[in-house]
Amino acid sequence: MSKDSNQKIEDLKKFWFSQPFSLGIPIIDLQHLWLVSTILSLEDALNDVTLDTFSSEVKTSFTKTLEYVSEHFALEEDILEHFHYPNLVEHIEGHRAFVSRLAEKFSSAENDEVAALGLLQILKKWLVQHILKEDSDYADFFEKQDIKVNKYANQILKEKKYRITKEQLLLYQNLSASEEAGMVQASDSKDLVYEIRKIWKTYNLATNIPIIDLQHIWLLKIIVVLDQTLANGQLTKEAIQKILQQAIEYTKDHFSVEDRIMRQFRYTDFANHMAQHKRFIDFVQLRNEENKNGDLLVAAHLVQDLRNWLLSHIAFEDRKIGNAFKSRIRELSEFTKKMHQNGEVTITLEQKDLYKAVLEQVTEEMN
Repeated sequence: MSKDSNQKIEDLKKFWFSQPFSLGIPIIDLQHLWLVSTILSLEDALNDVTLDTFSSEVKTSFTKTLEYVSEHFALEEDILEHFHYPNLVEHIEGHRAFVSRLAEKFSSAENDEVAALGLLQILKKWLVQHILKEDSDYADFFEKQDIKVNKYANQILKEKKYRITKEQLLLYQNLSASEEAGMVQASDSKDLVYEIRKIWKTYNLATNIPIIDLQHIWLLKIIVVLDQTLANGQLTKEAIQKILQQAIEYTKDHFSVEDRIMRQFRYTDFANHMAQHKRFIDFVQLRNEENKNGDLLVAAHLVQDLRNWLLSHIAFEDRKIGNAFKSRIRELSEFTKKMHQNGEVTITLEQKDLYKAVLEQVTEEMN
């Protein structure tokens, strides 16, 4: 039997205050609390896998985790870098390792229950090993150095570099009555390139095969635009249809390129990779039919599908292609260049400009 909202809040309070999760940095605590609520929701769903909503609960938990990953890691790394935290490199490596574990776990999950159990295991381990230890270490560093973190955190939120949803804010305000907590406000990032870069960098999506990376970045644009439009409540059936058509065109162009590359360079896991492409095409077509039939949840489901694809396929399976051919990148680039020259693949000026803009931001931040 599913718990009511009041009981869920009480359970969350009990769990949150059972350990020293709070770091005294409102924006960080808000995001950590969001992760804890995801864990409890997932546990609740697993207590009764016969619920009609079980599958949707798992997908929602996965989506919340991905939102946590892209927003929280980017924000935290921004703050640590700004204040010259001495263990920054190690901390970032911990973030990337977490993403890798997520990607590997979900690429091999046979069903929703296996996926839910895997996600729960990873998240609980993350709470104990990272938040209660590594994150507490930088909080202690800030306190000993008398660094005023909240002033900078509020500044970057006002600049709308990071997204804080109303749902996350309300949840945090239910548990915190501190003066600093009242300073945090809901916000949406308006910079499209910056939003794409956050996901690209945090999920470690680069395959280092230019044509594949360019097309992946274009998919990120589709996802971010859909997500932003959905959050603003501006989606119409026609707008969704336009985005779905872009996704369909993406599958035709991108999968054709990967197919040619894998065949030409004799990729050993070709059959499995192509089977996953088939599943992607199937769910895009399913969402297309749902939209035509007037399903009001199609946009939310499509965002979930595409975000899951980022981690379960691009961050794991496609990076395996990059690793397999890393000693042949020059040869591979020449091959795809000829494909473009022969008109076998289309690359628009808009795609090129976006690719350059995203990679330039990543390069600037690494230097």
